[in-house]
Amino acid sequence: MKKIIFLLTLPLALINVSCAILGHHSANGICTCTCEACRNCLHKLSPEQLAHYQASQDSLSAEEAKKRAELDSLLNMDYTIVHYDIEAPQEPQPYKWEPEEVIDVDANTLVPLFRTTNVNQSSGYAEYVYNNVNTSFKDNDTYFYFTTLNGVAQSLHFVVHFYADDPVNFVSLRISADNFKYEFTPTNITHTRDGAFYVENFDNVVDAKSKDVVAALAHCSYANMVMVSDGGVNHRIFFTPENLKRFRETYQLFRLMGGKID
Repeated sequence: MKKIIFLLTLPLALINVSCAILGHHSANGICTCTCEACRNCLHKLSPEQLAHYQASQDSLSAEEAKKRAELDSLLNMDYTIVHYDIEAPQEPQPYKWEPEEVIDVDANTLVPLFRTTNVNQSSGYAEYVYNNVNTSFKDNDTYFYFTTLNGVAQSLHFVVHFYADDPVNFVSLRISADNFKYEFTPTNITHTRDGAFYVENFDNVVDAKSKDVVAALAHCSYANMVMVSDGGVNHRIFFTPENLKRFRETYQLFRLMGGKID
C-alpha cells in the first residue's frame, strides 16, 4: 500500500516542478504562468524584468487611451444629414433690347471710328456711319448706322446690300446669333437690275418689333444670316469678327448718344 501511495505522489510532484520551471522561462523573461505558485507571488521578477513589464503596460495603456480618444471623437461627431439647396445653372437666354442697359465704354473712344455724312449744319442733322463701311449698293454688306439731331441719337438703321449676277429675291431674313434664332422682315426691299447684275437691298429704321435683332447682333460672339427667297433658293451670309465689331460699336455709340427704341 505504501508503495502505491509513493508512486502516485511522485508524478504530482513532477507536475508542480514542471509548471514552475515553465513559468520562469516564458517570453521576454516575464512569468506568465497561471499556476497556484505564481498567483501566490512565489516567482519574483528581477528589477530589469519588472522595468520591462512596466514599460509594456504603459505602452498598452497609451495605445488604449489613443484608441479610446479616437472612438470618442467618432461617437461625438455630428452625423445630422445636411440638405444643401444648390441652384441649377441658368440656361442662356436669347438676347433682348434692355432699355436701361449700361454701356461701359467711353464714347470718346468710339467717335473717331465713325464718319458723319449728310450733315446739315442749319438743322443740326447728321448721319454716323462706321469708317470702313462702303455704302454703295454695289458692295455686298450688312451694317448699322444712325442719325443724330443736335448731337442726340435719333434713329438706328439696319442695312443690307446684295449685288450679284444671280438673284435671290429674298423677302425676309433668318438670323442666328450664338444659336439664338431671330426673324427680320424688311419693309422696303428694292429688287432692281444693274446691267447683268441683280441689286437687292433695303435700309430700315429699327422699330420695337426688330430691336431684339439689333441687340443680338451687338452682343453675340458669332452669327450668320439667311436671306430667305420666295423662289426657294436661299442665300446664307456668315458675319466676320469685323462685321460683329461694327454692329457692336455702332450700337454702343447710338446708346451712349441717347439713342432709344420704343
